[in-house]
Amino acid sequence: MPAKKFNIQNVVILGSGVMGSQIAAHCVNAGLKVKLLDLKSDDPKRPNKTAEDSIQKLTKMNPAPLGDPEWVERITPGNFEDNLEWASDADWICEVIVERMDIKKDMMAKLGKVRKPGTIVSSNTSGLPISEISEEVSDEFKAHFLGTHFFNPPRYMKLLEIIPTESTDDAVTEYMTGFCEKILGKGTVLCKDTPNFIANRIGVFSMASMMSWFFDGKFRAEEIDFLTGTLTGYSKAATFRTADMAGLDVLNHVAENLYPAVPDDERREAFKLPEEFKKMVEKGAHGNKKGHGFYKKVKGEKGNEYHVVDPDSLEYEPQQDVSFESAEKAKKEFKTSGERLKFLVNRDDKAGKFLWEIHCDLLLYSANRIPEITESVESIDRAMKWGFNWELGPFQRWDAIGVEESVKRMEKEGREVPEPVKKMLESGRKSFYKDDGTVYNLASGKIEELTPPAEGAVTVASLKRDKKEVWSNQSAGLYDMGDGVALFEFRTKQQTLGFELVTSVDKVAEIVMDQFDALVIGHDHENFSYGANLGEAGQALQSGDFGKVKEAVENFQRVAVGLRYQPFPVIGAVSGRCFGGGVEFMMHCDKVVAHHELYCGLVELGVGLIPAGGGTKELLLRAMNKVNEDEEADPLPYLKDAFKTIGMAKVSDGAPKARKLGYLRDIDMIVMHRDLLLATAKKQARAMADAGYRPPAEPKIKLLGQTGKSVLDVTLYIMTEAKWASPYDKVLAGKVAEIMTGGDLSEAQEVPESYLLKLEREAILECFQDDRTHKRMEHMLKTGKPLRN
Repeated sequence: MPAKKFNIQNVVILGSGVMGSQIAAHCVNAGLKVKLLDLKSDDPKRPNKTAEDSIQKLTKMNPAPLGDPEWVERITPGNFEDNLEWASDADWICEVIVERMDIKKDMMAKLGKVRKPGTIVSSNTSGLPISEISEEVSDEFKAHFLGTHFFNPPRYMKLLEIIPTESTDDAVTEYMTGFCEKILGKGTVLCKDTPNFIANRIGVFSMASMMSWFFDGKFRAEEIDFLTGTLTGYSKAATFRTADMAGLDVLNHVAENLYPAVPDDERREAFKLPEEFKKMVEKGAHGNKKGHGFYKKVKGEKGNEYHVVDPDSLEYEPQQDVSFESAEKAKKEFKTSGERLKFLVNRDDKAGKFLWEIHCDLLLYSANRIPEITESVESIDRAMKWGFNWELGPFQRWDAIGVEESVKRMEKEGREVPEPVKKMLESGRKSFYKDDGTVYNLASGKIEELTPPAEGAVTVASLKRDKKEVWSNQSAGLYDMGDGVALFEFRTKQQTLGFELVTSVDKVAEIVMDQFDALVIGHDHENFSYGANLGEAGQALQSGDFGKVKEAVENFQRVAVGLRYQPFPVIGAVSGRCFGGGVEFMMHCDKVVAHHELYCGLVELGVGLIPAGGGTKELLLRAMNKVNEDEEADPLPYLKDAFKTIGMAKVSDGAPKARKLGYLRDIDMIVMHRDLLLATAKKQARAMADAGYRPPAEPKIKLLGQTGKSVLDVTLYIMTEAKWASPYDKVLAGKVAEIMTGGDLSEAQEVPESYLLKLEREAILECFQDDRTHKRMEHMLKTGKPLRN
């Protein structure tokens, strides 16, 4: 008899609080049908008021839980009393009700009466024992029950901890792992059913171990956050800002629950948080949701600023400038956070001693949790990277510091190093991870292959490890992905498109024509591209070499637009931030595979330029194609929308919005999991090649001439009067309007694509000769912010 095939399409979420409603929203983002239930309201006219109000709050939340606010209508509200039978039609029931064991058990008993056999049920508890929640249900129910612990906010936080019980069917665990990866886009980590699982167990310990340094007056909060931020491979929010985001009341609650639950934990006392911290919580200092925690937002002379709590008075005061000589030296001398960390823990100053002490706490604690909470070093590191946004997990930190030398120092200082760590060193292995793609298993003492971040994932790191590089220079690399598909990787800082990278495309095209069938453009970095390299353009202008600027403009446009006319399919694999020239590269790919979290825009006006890599032409072409699809459509509203998208430098807050703005087409794909981007793009590239790909002919584009120009002039006047456009924005947007309507054309007519591309080049070269553009470029390069002159 074949194994049961699971196929989740219909989801019922029980509990419409902050987490429940956002999990519902994210399921909608993933294309699932969702019903959201909560307590029945006392209002006889609105029995579903609780769920309805929670659904409406989704449209006001920042960051936005929904890929498109209009999708809020796709969530069906209900209540436990009248609508629990909806669970009988569900493929997955996710319980997200109050964190009380008796209430959760009661809900499971009610579900047992209505769910159909084979339906998967999970609990989103952050710490209650999963096996206890389901201990009173039937054996068949238990076999389909497990924990799914999302992190807040669910759309944006990568980690999802999956916690099977001893009764959970292996097929259920395997299916849910794949479903949560591929459909929901989560980084899944398998956890044992132990208190607070992995991320919160390690993360709360890490925060707790630092609190005494603050409340004892040894360090200010902003000093600890400086030392435990991106400097040393933690998150941008560091320690206390992360605590404020999570909620100090939540942190206190987790620590209070942990203490009695881990009687055998050798560092159990760390979960007794300082009395002063408890006083902060009692006074209502719950973090960002209450407006104050370790930090408090106040109005200052230059706008909003953050004051910091004083550990003695618990009053707020202005932050002080933070400076440690050793840290400044580390920033200057070392590029990576791992190198900076190694340097700093070996300094004999205040900062060095602090970082050494907290790392001894973290590393030894993490090693001692194996095999209690997991068998896997990799799982602990991924949980901290995906759940707390650390750049380096605990064992990656230990490798960076140097396992052998740090263990000697720890033992010399009288610390007890776990036996498995010492056994690893005795075996001759000096690090947990190695460049050959292996990791040491502390539980078994065996060396194992690293697992991919998602099933079937392809990464540049793995291609490098497998020696698949075909060609490279300092700006770019070309790899063999297998199956006749090549991968073109950007290697520049912030993936900017400089002279060398752009000219590399010609060389890469030759190799692909000779050795491959298709090309994918993508990489492992979080952000696809910040656009053209302004620094290079600025240098050429300063040197007075306008010929080089002209050559660069022509080259960039030829290469970007030329992607569409290569004799092989070109697929863009894009994610994160994608601006200016990066968008133009993306828009000229035959197909785009975009991560759901794509923040893209033609933002050239902000630096005094116009999109001239085919971006202005392409956005207009897409607008006019929509008109062609509907013979009765008035083209002017489509023209206005395309114009405003560039004129107001609109940036998408996700791939669904990018599609609405015209940056993505209906044929482009949106994938939920960042780590599956390259693998999906490879499949699309192969499919296009197999279908007998031929490049398209040059399109004709309908321009509306003076009629269109008049409409855009009025639109620009409104933008200027409303202060949406500064005086120079008006000049630049005027150039965009001229391109989009045909320059000197008096009446509507069709022109070849090349006509518009010529107008783009002429307009941007005029910009490069204008002092106002030079000022915008200089300001952006110096401050990272646009100048509104």
